[in-house]
Amino acid sequence: MDNHSPLDITVISASGLKNFFLFFRMKVYVVVSLINGNSIVEKKTHSARGRNPKWNHRVKFPVEESAIETTNLLFVIRQHRAWGDKDIGEVSIPVRELLETTSGGTEHVADYQVQSMRGKAVGTFTFSHRFREKASTAQDGGSSHPPTATYQGVPAYHQPPGYANYPGGQYGTGQAWYPPTNQPGGYPYPPQHVGYN
Repeated sequence: MDNHSPLDITVISASGLKNFFLFFRMKVYVVVSLINGNSIVEKKTHSARGRNPKWNHRVKFPVEESAIETTNLLFVIRQHRAWGDKDIGEVSIPVRELLETTSGGTEHVADYQVQSMRGKAVGTFTFSHRFREKASTAQDGGSSHPPTATYQGVPAYHQPPGYANYPGGQYGTGQAWYPPTNQPGGYPYPPQHVGYN
């Protein structure tokens, strides 16, 4: 029976993001993914406007204790566009790094540089994280905070220089690199409202 550490994430804000659609105000959202090998659990925030968006959106992930060393947290910041959403950049962090900066269940706020596919800085991203007390999977089974989407059998990501988790050639094409779904409207993510996980 594996134990897991509930990881609370608050996607707070970003600043100085690059606007790819110069004549209109940006509309930006974040896809938060917990990646361990071929397993991906991802959740999406609501959208916020401008080059300095604020979300204050909470998400929760159960992290298996035995997988902490091999699990990564990935934030992909995306801009809505009528002809296809575009990735602005990403922040990728090993979960063990978050665990090292958190103690006693306290919440820790962190700022990270957002990087484009070419490794250029395209803004700053702010979020907070907290590990709550460990729980047995048999006690809650993750049912209190089910994942928005769980994908199994997805090929592990290779890491081209300067962009940790994107396969080459996908960036900037308007095509998401996540496994396709049959959601209406062409978006690969189910809708999510403020305050829901």
